[in-house]
Amino acid sequence: MVEKKRLIRVVNRSWKSWRAQHNANILSLIHIASLPDTSRDQGGTTLTLVDQTWLQRSRAVIRWVVVAATVAVLFRVASRHTSELTAIELNFNIFWIANAAVATTAANLLLPLGWRQILISFDQVLSAGPAVRLWCFAQTARYLPTGLLAIASRLQLATKAGVSRTVTASSLVVETATLFAWALLVCVIFAPSVALPMGIRWLLGITCAFGLINSSWLISFACVRMSRLKKLNVSKPHGRFLVKSTALLGASVATRAIGTTCLAVGFLGISSDDVTLIIGAAYAGVAAGMIGITPAGLGVREGVVTTILAHRFGLSDAAAFALISRAWEFGFEMVFLVVATWWGRSTQSNDESDKDSSVSDAKL
Repeated sequence: MVEKKRLIRVVNRSWKSWRAQHNANILSLIHIASLPDTSRDQGGTTLTLVDQTWLQRSRAVIRWVVVAATVAVLFRVASRHTSELTAIELNFNIFWIANAAVATTAANLLLPLGWRQILISFDQVLSAGPAVRLWCFAQTARYLPTGLLAIASRLQLATKAGVSRTVTASSLVVETATLFAWALLVCVIFAPSVALPMGIRWLLGITCAFGLINSSWLISFACVRMSRLKKLNVSKPHGRFLVKSTALLGASVATRAIGTTCLAVGFLGISSDDVTLIIGAAYAGVAAGMIGITPAGLGVREGVVTTILAHRFGLSDAAAFALISRAWEFGFEMVFLVVATWWGRSTQSNDESDKDSSVSDAKL
């Protein structure tokens, strides 16, 4: 009887041990099946793959919608000036048009590089290629109504790139204020006295020059004050990188002014006496467009440029130049967007390959 009880206990212990081991094996299999597929760096479920594919296609559709909307807005502006453009006989000086293309491309490149220096000043490092690509994608949305989509897209894309929203928002404010100060300074220097009285000219010129020279100190002071008053987590930026950013954005403004002059010579055949008038009118329009409520200053900029140039070139020539310069700017933004997309993706793939090689070397 005692031996039977011992045998039953041994059998029960063996059964419990086997059942526990079997359950552990099943749980481990379930856990492994639910893990992401490391060979593809994606989730192991089909639903995850479908969601990622849908998101990629949605982003592509949104980008093309933005481009189509921009083209539609520009055609609408052109239709308003059709009657004025019928009397225009444009020149096509290939030499000056080529110089305008080079200057415009350089100006488009300097803008995102200047914004990147602002990010670096806040200890947010972003490679040049992805920074240019991100900036160009967000910039295309500025032609849509209110222009808020450009800000939202910059915030969203920068967040995905690892930049905090607070730093991105701060960089947008710094970039816009710096560009506005540079545009206003150029307008003050080159705009005719008819468009800008002498007293206002001196006041704006001194204010802009003081702000640009002391931009690093003013931005640092503003960040410290905002952190105290609004309890925002904004670190004090490094002045050296802010100076670089101000210089790059200023170089972009100067280069674009050269491109605008070359464009006017190439299409309208202006003389050297009209160079200052062209630059002053162009940047008076830029400054007014940045203040205006229309997206990307559409209509506001063209109206200011036409008004300033009309007394010298006539209404039809002035309206033609305003429309040509806007179409030229948009066309090169689209071309530069394609190039920046390729550059950003190639840089990102190179960075990922370098990381993979460093990881493999570390394992060895």
